[in-house]
Amino acid sequence: MANDKPNVNLSLAALEAEASKPEPFVLALTGSKRITFPDLFDLPVDEAEEFFSDLSEPGKSDFEFLAKWLSRSDFEAYKAAKVPLRTHKVLIQRVLAYYQQTVGDEGNGAASAS
Repeated sequence: MANDKPNVNLSLAALEAEASKPEPFVLALTGSKRITFPDLFDLPVDEAEEFFSDLSEPGKSDFEFLAKWLSRSDFEAYKAAKVPLRTHKVLIQRVLAYYQQTVGDEGNGAASAS
């Protein structure tokens, strides 16, 4: 008698239990206020891809990006902090470096066959 039941090699629950969860990027503002950048690993794949697309979209300002991806209260707190441009640019560089380190990049070239 044939076994019609497929062999299951892996489940989503097992993958989720195996995956490590990095801490989100949090910026401490003055007066013990904090803003938290989105945890890309908690976003659905399509939203995470949209996040990276928005990051690299030409003509989109850093502020437009922050307004879309931070919570409304975090974005308002950031605006209220009146961060100087020099500091803002360093923050954006650090956030980008954090996401690159956490998620990685697509790499270059083909995978090794060895």
